[in-house]
Amino acid sequence: MNIGKILIGLLLLAYIGAAAANEPVAVIFDTDIMGDVDDVGSVATLVALVNRGEAKILAMGVCSKGSESVQCLNALNTWFGMPDIGIGVNKGEGFLRDSKYNRQIAEEFPHKLKSADEAPSAALLYRKVLAGQADGSVVMISVGQLSNMSELLKTPADEISPLNGKELVSRKIKAWVCMGAKFPQGKEANIWHHASAAVYAVKEWPTPIIFSGFEIGVKILTGGKLKEAPESSPVRRAYQLYNGIRPHKSWDQTAVLYGVRGIDGGLKEMWDTERGVCTIDADGTNHWQKNHSGRHLILKEKQAPAEVARVIEELMMEEPK
Repeated sequence: MNIGKILIGLLLLAYIGAAAANEPVAVIFDTDIMGDVDDVGSVATLVALVNRGEAKILAMGVCSKGSESVQCLNALNTWFGMPDIGIGVNKGEGFLRDSKYNRQIAEEFPHKLKSADEAPSAALLYRKVLAGQADGSVVMISVGQLSNMSELLKTPADEISPLNGKELVSRKIKAWVCMGAKFPQGKEANIWHHASAAVYAVKEWPTPIIFSGFEIGVKILTGGKLKEAPESSPVRRAYQLYNGIRPHKSWDQTAVLYGVRGIDGGLKEMWDTERGVCTIDADGTNHWQKNHSGRHLILKEKQAPAEVARVIEELMMEEPK
């Protein structure tokens, strides 16, 4: 009888473990979605992973100061059948540049949010979402400047949570996957376009940070197959406006893919990782020091970029479920 109970207990534990392993990754997604078009590609990649049951989106945020960025993001979500995903915006300082696609996507495709003024602060939205999640269960994915990460860390305890921002991140976020920096040393746009935020966020972030650096995505070309997508697709339209639907660098998509499939040890055939410490100068220049006890990791190329591109582009081509 005791042996039977033990066997039943072991089977139950195995079942619970398998179920947990199959749980979709809870994601907060932060983007500048303004200058480069790979932000649009990363949204398409993330939504495809949601449709496959691999991820769930808790919230999104826009870190740039583009007046139509939030409308563009909301239009993409609406086309993908997810119009009600909460979107926050950067209410503080941030980066602004012209966009080749934001205004047109906002004008040509349906969406609910009519301006950034209608959206809440991303930092406060993230607080609200994190407070309701299990400890150590959320993956933060950022594919833009680190403005909202910095502001989240600086938030005080409030009616949402008795924990301040840094304490809340430490308790709720499993890891942060950041498309940013250039390794082993360099000056990359997502870092230096708001260098003060990057310096603070990277230094003060209390959980592991995995960087997909400039050198990873620059060789991975995707987007050309979008010529085969329906003309009703805002993803296709964004690439058409940006570069005539030609293959383009895939910096942001790599962070999304790793954040969902690699964070628990997957994608070992695609990338190696190296542990160490990333530091950032006041001008946005980053430095890497290999350190086996460091809390930062960087992706290192392993699989041929063309093979990685094939995986990403397949996800980018998926239409609304």
